[in-house]
Amino acid sequence: MPPPLVTGISPREGCPGIKITIRGENFGTDEKDFIGLKICGDDCRATASWMSPNKIVAYAGHGQGKGDVIVITKSGGIGTCSVGFYGRVEQAGQFQEVAVWIDEDAVALFGLNTSKAPAFLPGTGDTMSGSTTDSSNATPAEELYEMFPTSSTDITQPNFNPYYYLLAHKSNATFDDLRKDYQHLKRTQVDNRGASTTLVKNNIASFMEAVDIMKDIRRLSADDRRKNFYETVIKLVEEISRIAHSMYDTDLARKDYSDTIRNALNVIQRYKFIFHLPQTIERSVKREEYEKVINDLVRARAAFETVDSKVFRNIQREVEQQIQNLRTLFRQRLTEFPSSIDDQKLFIRYLHSLDPRADPAWDCIIHQKAALIEVLRSCAVDPKQQHQQSHDIKLHNHDQATAMVDQACDVLTTAFPDLWYLIQLYLKKKLYPLSEKSEEIDRTYMHKAPEFLALTKDIIQTFISVVRQNLLSRSVTPKFDMGSSQDDDLYTHADETYQRVKTLPHCIQNCRLCVLHLVSLDIQADFKRDLQQLMFDLRLECFKLIMDHACLEVSRLNTQETWELEYDEQLGSHTKLPNLFHDMIVTKANIIYENVLSVNVTKGERKFFEDKEATKQAAIAVYRLLGDFASVFQILIKDCSSSTSNSIEPLSSSTIMINSSEHLSKTMCLIIILNNFAYTRRFILPRLKKLFLNYSFRGMDRVYDETEIIYNRVDEQLLDTVQNEYLRPFLHRLESRMYAGRFDWATHVRVISVKDYVKHIILDLARVHSEIYSISNQLVFIVLSRILATLVNELAKLYSNINQFSKAGSMQACLDLIALQECLGRCMETGTSNKLKELITQIPDAAEHIKSKALTDMLNVFLKQMQPYSIAFRDVIQQ
Repeated sequence: MPPPLVTGISPREGCPGIKITIRGENFGTDEKDFIGLKICGDDCRATASWMSPNKIVAYAGHGQGKGDVIVITKSGGIGTCSVGFYGRVEQAGQFQEVAVWIDEDAVALFGLNTSKAPAFLPGTGDTMSGSTTDSSNATPAEELYEMFPTSSTDITQPNFNPYYYLLAHKSNATFDDLRKDYQHLKRTQVDNRGASTTLVKNNIASFMEAVDIMKDIRRLSADDRRKNFYETVIKLVEEISRIAHSMYDTDLARKDYSDTIRNALNVIQRYKFIFHLPQTIERSVKREEYEKVINDLVRARAAFETVDSKVFRNIQREVEQQIQNLRTLFRQRLTEFPSSIDDQKLFIRYLHSLDPRADPAWDCIIHQKAALIEVLRSCAVDPKQQHQQSHDIKLHNHDQATAMVDQACDVLTTAFPDLWYLIQLYLKKKLYPLSEKSEEIDRTYMHKAPEFLALTKDIIQTFISVVRQNLLSRSVTPKFDMGSSQDDDLYTHADETYQRVKTLPHCIQNCRLCVLHLVSLDIQADFKRDLQQLMFDLRLECFKLIMDHACLEVSRLNTQETWELEYDEQLGSHTKLPNLFHDMIVTKANIIYENVLSVNVTKGERKFFEDKEATKQAAIAVYRLLGDFASVFQILIKDCSSSTSNSIEPLSSSTIMINSSEHLSKTMCLIIILNNFAYTRRFILPRLKKLFLNYSFRGMDRVYDETEIIYNRVDEQLLDTVQNEYLRPFLHRLESRMYAGRFDWATHVRVISVKDYVKHIILDLARVHSEIYSISNQLVFIVLSRILATLVNELAKLYSNINQFSKAGSMQACLDLIALQECLGRCMETGTSNKLKELITQIPDAAEHIKSKALTDMLNVFLKQMQPYSIAFRDVIQQ
């Protein structure tokens, strides 16, 4: 930027403290750029004010004589000056007159104290003594100010109070000191009297010129005997008077015009905000400063009522159009969904301020209700379309229906409380300011109260309908009663059950939170009952679905049999299958407790098992669960029985071994299944019953009585299968071994020892005992007793077919049967043992043979020979 240039100064001369206006060029871009000002060599920057790049206002310093005015800026440096300023010697003061006007601002700049605080008298320091004020002993200024609140210690001020001054500055001075100060003041005042002649001295030329003119007029008037001079002077005076009047009239006309302009400017200034109101409204709307817009409109409305002007009417029409646009905008914002209660209250207040006769709150309630119902209805999924869709699409629609219910719950939980709170505020008349038409308003509110009830009912019933349509109309649970055969419909819809169980519990939790939130509001009792009934139906549906899923999982537990054995001290070895069943039921029970059984009674939720239908469904579900697990054993037995070899392959991916060399045999698997079933009946079922009772299941005694029938039937089926599997080789070889070597009971002549077929029976049963005992000693007697019962029956048939016994043949028969009795008697039931004894007595000469020493000796020899095998039968636990 070029250096500053001063081209004009006003005034061009003056004493220190006079206000100077400096004009020129390049005075800086702003106040910060203006850094220096020198007038006649004296630095005046502290008293200067930067007005514009072409104007600076300052006060003259103490520079004397004619000098330059130099402006200094950061951007241009030190400037130049084409005009000068003349600084006078005299100093303006209270007692010093000067020929120029001193601005009042200079008083503070040049040491003239005009405040109410204590000050010195004019002069250097204290003019009374020339000494410094003894401030250490002065009366505190605060106390003096309270004593003289309207007085001043400045002698130049009209409110100067000598008492205030003496107490402030001379409170500790002696009377002699005061007298000396008074004499000093008088001398100072006398010296200042001569200062008034300075004005005359400075303007002596003007005064002398005026005196000379007056002398010439006097001389001319004395010499003019014919009075021509007076006529000329009179004409001149008249002309001057005429010109003066003309000038005065012109000035008056200009004054009137100026007053008109001034009045117009005053009107514009007074109503400036009205003239700028359209632009202000438009700008505030863009910034969304609606509160400011409303306040401006209220002010403008009052102004329009008091002023009737064409200009104002034009502005008013423009503002009214803006108000209409603003109403439209506020209504749009008010009908937005969802919106917070604070925004709704705000825009309701705005609309009421724009049009007090309207009822924006009612409009808002109606729009919010309609929008909420529309959103809820959009969440409904039509179940009728399910029948016409493919299986995969149906599964997808299940997920979609659940997701839509979650969305409906979220929307209702968010929007309905705000709507309900808005309704309550409306009914309590807290949305609008109080009006004089209170009775009319009360009638209006009473008339709309039933409409609010119907409005709330529509919303809640729509929500209930959507939830029921999406969740309860898709139930796949078949009708099932205890004692009836299980319907296969559950298994045909297994995929849907698996799909729904993943999402329904979580969805019901969302519904529950939503219902609890709504019930906590002060809604009608009928609405609360409807919501609680919906929630109970959902809990019942969730319970049935979880139990259905549990039944499906249990029915497929046979695929999870790994044949890995675990040892139990009481029942021997068993696989993980029973405990897997137990853990599965415990898991499902915990899920049921979290989603169905746990209730908040204080919020009006019903206990689940207080409902008869729920109790019935729970009993049926438990019955199905236990029955399905019994069916798992039937399936496993069937799979083992259908195997063509005597050993089966393991059902898991890895080979399951009893020891390091052989696979599980078919009979071994059957014994494991049988022991698993026994372990389930003895331990698992009682644990589950206790679990169900802890969760308040009812009717478990009847359920377990019905289940006991099923388990007895299955147990008998398992034992028959195991028995038949073991008996097959016995029965197939028994007769051939009895008549080996063309043996004939009628021609037998010599008894040597027990026949081989008895030995084979004992050895085979020893192997059976060993296999069963390796799994569970509890099953040994159960299985062996059934096998022996069948064997004894078969032997009875064989012996009944013998027509004739020789003496040795009858003795041989007695020896064989007694040997069986002695070796296997502990493994026989009482009926079997009695039947065997009866069979012995039916042999001819049986009593004689039993008493014979030869039979006894042979029997003892045989028992001694079979002792390593028969000793195992002695430890069989009879049941």
